[in-house]
Amino acid sequence: MEDCTEKLPCIGRREFLVKAGLVAGATVLKISSSRAFASSLEELKVPVGTDSSLAKVGGSQIVDSSAGKLIIIRIADNKYAAFSAFCTHKRGLLEYKGNQLACPKHGSKFDTASGRVVEGPAETPIKAYEAKPGDGSVTVAVK
Repeated sequence: MEDCTEKLPCIGRREFLVKAGLVAGATVLKISSSRAFASSLEELKVPVGTDSSLAKVGGSQIVDSSAGKLIIIRIADNKYAAFSAFCTHKRGLLEYKGNQLACPKHGSKFDTASGRVVEGPAETPIKAYEAKPGDGSVTVAVK
């Protein structure tokens, strides 16, 4: 059995600097990745005035965002939905007609509650975004 009063072996200067560099690098990566995540969130505020296409239930509007073009739909008096404005089949610009999102290029149709495919040829749902009504506007959370 060893004597507990013995000194622990010291690490060398080189080993210390390597370990300190690794810890510092990991810390910088952690901080920068959390900032990148926070800055990747965008709140897009779209005004809904009396002359806006979103002023009435059943209206829609295509807007530009950091995620590309989005289509915002007014589902009810105080309820909106937002989706990617491009068809997942061949990237045609979607239109909102008759309570459906449809691609005029090849006829794909998407559900306005979830973005899932209702009718092909598209097989992949469109991305949905959270849309919250505000005072004279709708705010879309773009990630």
